[in-house]
Amino acid sequence: MASGGRRLRAVIAALSTAALVAGAIVFGTTTAAAADDPPPTPPPLLQRDASVVTGDPLPTVQIDNGYVWSQTTIGTTVYAAGQFQNARAALAAPGTSLTPRSNILAFDINSGALLPFAPAVNGTIKAVTPSPDGNRIYIGGSFNSVNGQSRWNIAALDARTGQLVPGFNPSIGGNGVYALAADADAVYVGGLFTQANGTARSNLAAFAASNGALRTDWDAQPDQQVDAMVMDPGGQQVVVGGRFANVDGDGKWRGLVSITASTGEVDADWAGTEKVKNGWGTGSARGKAGIFALNADDKAVYGTGWVFANAQVGNLEGVFSLESDSGSTRWIADCLGDHYGVYSTGSVVYSTSHTHACSTMNLWPEQSPRENRFAQAMTADARGILPRQPYAGATYANWEGERAPSAYAWYPDFFTGTATGLGQAGLSITGAGNVISIAGEFPGVNNRYFQGIVRFSSAPPGGAKDGPRTTTAAWGAPTASTAVPGRIRLSMNGTWDRDDRDLTYELTRDGTSGVIDSATYSTGWWNVPTVSLVDATVAAGQSYTYRITVKDGDGNSVASQPVTATASTAAAAEYASAVIDDGASLYYPLGDSTADWAGANPPVFGGGVQAQQPSAVKGSGTGFSNFSGSTTGSVSTTTRPATPKEFTTELWFKTTTNRGGKLIGYGNAQTGASSSYDRQIYMRDDGRLSFGVYPGATKVVTSSSSYNDGQWHHAAATLNRDGMKLYVDGRLVAEDPSVTEGESFNGYWRIGGDNLGSWPGRPSSDWFAGAIDEVAVYPQALGPARVATHYAIGTGLEAPTANFTATADGLAVDFDGSGSTASGGGIVEYTWDFGDGSPVVTGASAAVAHTYAETGTYTAKLTVRDSRGLVGTAEESVSVVGPNQLPTASFTPSASGLTVTVDGSGSADADGTVESYSWDWGDGSEPGSGALASHAYAAAGTYTVTLTATDDRGGSSSTTREVEVTHAAPAATFEASASGLTVETDAGETTASDGATLSYAWDWGDGSEPGSGAQASHTYAADGTYEITLTATDSLGASTEFTRTVSVESTVYAALDEFERVVSNGWGAAPIGGVWTTMLGSASAASTDGARGVLALAPGGTRQLALQGLSLMDSESVLDYRLDYGPASGAGYVGMTLRQTAADGYTIHAWHRSNGSVWLVAQRGGTVIGTQPISGLSWAQGDQFTIKTEVSGSTPTTLRAKIWPRGGSEPQAWQLTATDSTAALQQAGFASVRSNLGASAAGVGRVAFDRVTVRDLAAPAPNAPPVAD
Repeated sequence: MASGGRRLRAVIAALSTAALVAGAIVFGTTTAAAADDPPPTPPPLLQRDASVVTGDPLPTVQIDNGYVWSQTTIGTTVYAAGQFQNARAALAAPGTSLTPRSNILAFDINSGALLPFAPAVNGTIKAVTPSPDGNRIYIGGSFNSVNGQSRWNIAALDARTGQLVPGFNPSIGGNGVYALAADADAVYVGGLFTQANGTARSNLAAFAASNGALRTDWDAQPDQQVDAMVMDPGGQQVVVGGRFANVDGDGKWRGLVSITASTGEVDADWAGTEKVKNGWGTGSARGKAGIFALNADDKAVYGTGWVFANAQVGNLEGVFSLESDSGSTRWIADCLGDHYGVYSTGSVVYSTSHTHACSTMNLWPEQSPRENRFAQAMTADARGILPRQPYAGATYANWEGERAPSAYAWYPDFFTGTATGLGQAGLSITGAGNVISIAGEFPGVNNRYFQGIVRFSSAPPGGAKDGPRTTTAAWGAPTASTAVPGRIRLSMNGTWDRDDRDLTYELTRDGTSGVIDSATYSTGWWNVPTVSLVDATVAAGQSYTYRITVKDGDGNSVASQPVTATASTAAAAEYASAVIDDGASLYYPLGDSTADWAGANPPVFGGGVQAQQPSAVKGSGTGFSNFSGSTTGSVSTTTRPATPKEFTTELWFKTTTNRGGKLIGYGNAQTGASSSYDRQIYMRDDGRLSFGVYPGATKVVTSSSSYNDGQWHHAAATLNRDGMKLYVDGRLVAEDPSVTEGESFNGYWRIGGDNLGSWPGRPSSDWFAGAIDEVAVYPQALGPARVATHYAIGTGLEAPTANFTATADGLAVDFDGSGSTASGGGIVEYTWDFGDGSPVVTGASAAVAHTYAETGTYTAKLTVRDSRGLVGTAEESVSVVGPNQLPTASFTPSASGLTVTVDGSGSADADGTVESYSWDWGDGSEPGSGALASHAYAAAGTYTVTLTATDDRGGSSSTTREVEVTHAAPAATFEASASGLTVETDAGETTASDGATLSYAWDWGDGSEPGSGAQASHTYAADGTYEITLTATDSLGASTEFTRTVSVESTVYAALDEFERVVSNGWGAAPIGGVWTTMLGSASAASTDGARGVLALAPGGTRQLALQGLSLMDSESVLDYRLDYGPASGAGYVGMTLRQTAADGYTIHAWHRSNGSVWLVAQRGGTVIGTQPISGLSWAQGDQFTIKTEVSGSTPTTLRAKIWPRGGSEPQAWQLTATDSTAALQQAGFASVRSNLGASAAGVGRVAFDRVTVRDLAAPAPNAPPVAD
């Protein structure tokens, strides 16, 4: 459902001071379960691994307003399109460091830097997709002009230059194009429209990629808008998504349909809508559900769903995955909240959304107040089964039983924007390599400026730095408890991490080295734990100072403030120690104690609760609490602990009431009657105990006996994957293995009473009248042995002691448990777990024999039970050795040149380990060793390699494989640079394989004697173009030739640049002339693409690219350039400035006027000193020109210029001549290329420079080579 979110100016909420008990999220590893393991329900939440991006947002070019709706990637270039007019530098504040971009931009995904790609589009772009060859970018949206030319809602752009692709000019009539997909033959178009190339089409069409002709066979008709399209992994089908309720009148296709690309026919057998049905065609709910985005990897199709109505209109808010061929559903992720972008890396699927409840995926339940998260990561494969959707009903569908992926712990903080009117954050996702890009309308991420675009990487520069979400000042100091003698317990609220599930907490003590205690908690932002660590090495009466430090998996850490505590001098209570040692997260001894002995969530007592003595358990001095049986007779937690999934509640009680009442439960109100109540132990009027949970319906187990006999009784209730269990006085009295979860809500633990409305066997009173003592809550289900032990300690009974011996003979072991003892009754049962997965053996005999299947060390466990039902356990390691099985030798070779590398780690020993590896290389050389080894052969050929693997018991086996090694000829290459008639060559980048050395021979292409050496020089006799051939020969006799063409001319240039390099910000350095310095604005407007220098200027923009290292008095310049805009877009100037100083200079440039005429203009600084219209010369978009300028003489200085179409004949006479005698310019200066775009231009104006030369007219003529006479 639609939902707003936080704004950038909102401050991230401070960590709650509540002591939150960690809920029992199901956690797992990052690998899929074995095929024979039952899939877990719900899927386990995973710790981020190396395949998942971190929570660190990387600096990325931003937009300054508007939104990015769609993205796509070619190689490492991301194309981001939507509605915006400016790009903003990474991390810059709004309104600063702007570069014009018209609704589309491109950036490098690895650096985040803006690229020169800058087409001008006059309307919103909603779809962008590449051609399969990567040469084109198709855009779709609501526009009618691209680069000053008419294009109706669809266009094809050169992916490198941003220019329109010639010969492709289809048109769409209607609201616009919202989805695109492409193959080599066609581009497929979806949206909300009625015409394509003037022919009737309803929301779908296809055009030929070659010429934009309408495909007559593509005429399927969705009844409503199409929003998403993707080619299936096989490239044969176009999967279409949107908010339609039928296609061609067939109501089977609700929100999804698959169309054969080559024929335009709907695939009638496609199963994509068998489960996901998002689309409605009638009434007020028409169009209020749909599929927002589609993506595909090489295995499957992925999509996102949104609903703004109810489960009948659309049944999925979330992410889904479909089989690539049949469309059958692979999995469903049913997190509630509309979902938007989706992208798969092949192993990880990322989605954007405004998810507000996701407990079915082991993420957060609905919060109060509602909390939205805007990006999720999950596995690409299914890892478990969805449980019942807690909010299933008329609004939300129940996907219980469907396969589902596992979510990763990854929760970056996005802030919502307003530009689209949706009030959302991320709308699209793309990626390449280990980086993803999320784009949308968000103004910031993680409290920094990332407007509209942000990158994340699985390997960010400098490592993962996003750590635990607290600071020392905010976290404060832990609470110290000295209630249990012999130990000091330190407790405090935990924290969470944006990209880590597992956080480790370490307790340190001033004056003591090392860590005193540590614990790792697996939590998320919604269920931060109460952290409790214990120092059990204290001396009575001594004071100690402590800190707790939290660390994530990347080493980021935060330390708490210190706290000092004095150890108790009282005697230790055995029962309290048992509760603490078994990991209680909440422990209220009650009676005289008003503290939480396990953590920092103290009890709140009602007026109807009175402390009395003595305690129910042996050794306790705190007494018990008597509860009045009224609404004031209750105790609750101070704060709401996180919703427990797996738990144990435990207490002691005594009563004679016949009106029943609740002993303990979990409710959403701290006092009075809760409206949500669950996880409760209550007494019926007849004295029987019931334990109940509410997984969508009341589930209750009840004891057969009554306990309102005025005696103390011990009660414990557990819930986990093994079901719900109720224990009384140390024995299991009722269970239901089918019930494994309760209701998801945030509540308080309530003791002594709360609402029991509508629960089976509801007593006459919801409020318990009687005594309660020693209340504890654990974040796990205690086993029967621990429950029985607690009862035994509390009653003063001594549990039996288990003890056994194990005598091994080969694989057979005789176990003897006769050394076990029981003080208060005989041992009646011995239960043996042999630790090898075999069935547990239970019987009355103390001796048992067991034969293991294979050699190994196993942990055997004996559990004994005495006649009172008390149990004791013991574990021992048992090592057995069977007949030696020889190892299996196995290896894989890989050859590189003459070197072979072998990997024998695939060798195995079924009953031990492989201890050594010996390699016979087959060439008579010394053998190799180790699981990984390499060997360099002396000559190419085929050799037999033998591996002998020896195990830890001396057994060995061998295997052989043939390997072929080769010697590659040298990789010859060289660089050449010419100055006048002399060329310098450098073959330093030529390489030889296998460690060979190189010799070099140079054929200069003019019949002269060959040169030698890695670097060489040669002077030609005449101007011309020559082929230089390098022959590189290695010391093993192999040789390779490499040829490069070089042009020499007797002219010596002070500056020469043909832009044979790629620079994204500025022009870099010229081969002759030095570094180009950008003047009069940002260098982001300048770039080189390997063939040309480019200036892309916003209206009114001016740039000078200066060679400030030059100092010339009399000079000539020649400039070859192309205009990528036309007169309809506006006027512009292109030319050179010579004798330039910091404040002045002579500029001669061509004025390309908006009426299509061309003038030459000479200026001194900003003052015009000469103009000349060029008769017969006009210009249009794409035209190329050469302009030659000359500045010479002194007082006066003469300025001359001429211009002609590039490739045409140079005019014989100068077309413009002017003179000037300004004193400050009668001296040498530097040179620069200058370009200006008129302020009234319609959009970005792009000029591409092919060649720039500057010649010093005062330089001496170059030396000519000697000529024989």
